[in-house]
Amino acid sequence: MHLSMDAVVGARHCHGLPVKRSVVTACFASPSHLRRRLHQAKQGDTRQVQRCRRAVQVSATIAEAPVEVHKVSQDGYEVSQESLSGSRRRLTVTAPAKQCQKAWRKMIKQARKTVKTPGFRDMKSVSEATLLPFLGGELGAKAAAVEELIKNLPPEVVSLSANAISESIEPELTDEMVQAFDVAKPFTYRLVFDLEPTLTWKQPYQGMKVEVTAVGDDESDRAKVAQEIMQVRKKKGGLKVVQGRGLQLGDAALIDFDAKRSDTGEEFPGAKRRKTHMDTDSADMQFLPGVGQKMIGMKVGESRHIQLTLPDNFEPAPLRGVDVTCTVGVTELFEYDLPELDDDLAEEVAPGSGGVQGLQTQLLRMQNAKTAQDNEEAVDEALMDTVVHLAQCDVPYSMVKEMGQQEYQARLHTAQAKREITYEQAMQLATAESLENWTQKNLEMLQGLIKRQMAFEHIFAAEGLTLSDAEIQQEYDEAARDFTEHEQEFDADRLREQAVEMLKAPKIIRWLRDNCEITMLPARA
Repeated sequence: MHLSMDAVVGARHCHGLPVKRSVVTACFASPSHLRRRLHQAKQGDTRQVQRCRRAVQVSATIAEAPVEVHKVSQDGYEVSQESLSGSRRRLTVTAPAKQCQKAWRKMIKQARKTVKTPGFRDMKSVSEATLLPFLGGELGAKAAAVEELIKNLPPEVVSLSANAISESIEPELTDEMVQAFDVAKPFTYRLVFDLEPTLTWKQPYQGMKVEVTAVGDDESDRAKVAQEIMQVRKKKGGLKVVQGRGLQLGDAALIDFDAKRSDTGEEFPGAKRRKTHMDTDSADMQFLPGVGQKMIGMKVGESRHIQLTLPDNFEPAPLRGVDVTCTVGVTELFEYDLPELDDDLAEEVAPGSGGVQGLQTQLLRMQNAKTAQDNEEAVDEALMDTVVHLAQCDVPYSMVKEMGQQEYQARLHTAQAKREITYEQAMQLATAESLENWTQKNLEMLQGLIKRQMAFEHIFAAEGLTLSDAEIQQEYDEAARDFTEHEQEFDADRLREQAVEMLKAPKIIRWLRDNCEITMLPARA
């Protein structure tokens, strides 16, 4: 059976701050040895957030790289740089014959230390001709020498690629090019990479104006309390089969349901259901907003095509405003036989509530607190969305790929934790192909997350915000304990880095709240 990430996790998910912990170990394709050695030559493995931080630090001083640069080093290297597109660059490096000889000798010396040849105790006396078959023949030996050559990048390459994203560096080499390697001749190879993106602002973020529509108010809270009490009565009551009329608000039904995008015909992930229970009072949450109202009047055995437009508060955000075609069929229809709402029922539901009035007051207080929290989160989301809108940068695809892997792994982990998928299904989804498909489908969202990270790094530094060692240690200890309890390994340095980023976000949001103009609009009816 073929699985997709969207199919198992569903269409609804939250867009918040960068995911706190990713604990799934997935079978993603690893970089080649050559590429890994190149990373080591460029001062180790840099992280997504570190790159955002560096990009912010240098954005005010780095000018756009020239279209063409040509250098000749004292060691005889010839290095030229050309612009490909946007922040993409290519370096063409020609190493002199003496450097090729040096790389070959070093490769042979290392091979004598590591290769075990039957019949020889001391490899120092083994001829190169005898050693080559154990290195993969002539082509394998040349590839190892080329790797050694590229690993020792000349200063001219390092200077020209100083602002390159390490993970984006890829050698352009073919078997024919490697086969042409000759210690008596110069050797030319090419490296392509992305430059660190530069962050600018469309307008100053200080004092930006944000309008937020309230998630709810006292009137909507009272309506939700009435719905909650109705659900309690329904659970305490029973169902009676309906005959001779169509569906009414307040009824329940068994339905067949399917939903597709009207423009592409693409099925909504996880939407297709057969003989599933539907309560008209909760159909908007259980299915799609507006479905219940559009089903009014349907009789048993009837099917209906329903046209919907997803509202502007729908999650995920990319589906807002999308036209949807739903196919609904009613197989059975029921009405509720409800018990009276009296003090005895209220006490049974909430002992000590003091009857119906006390139950309503208790539920309203809880709903008011939830609405207040939802409104606060809506303000936070609006502030973050506005920051992303004001921030400008050309996000290289190499950064998108890494952010995509982090998010994809985190979502696999979440789906596993919620028992939406099994471990085996997670491993089936943890492939390079599935990751790339998911990344392409969520390109805009991933670019937004990267811009948000870069913008937040800028604000944190520019406004002089700080974290205490105690704060960082507490966050780190909580995260480490989480991994330990699940008997999972983790990189301590990376975990501490994530702890820092998790603590920065709330401080930046608080600063934005204090320094921006926020207008709260009334909740929609």
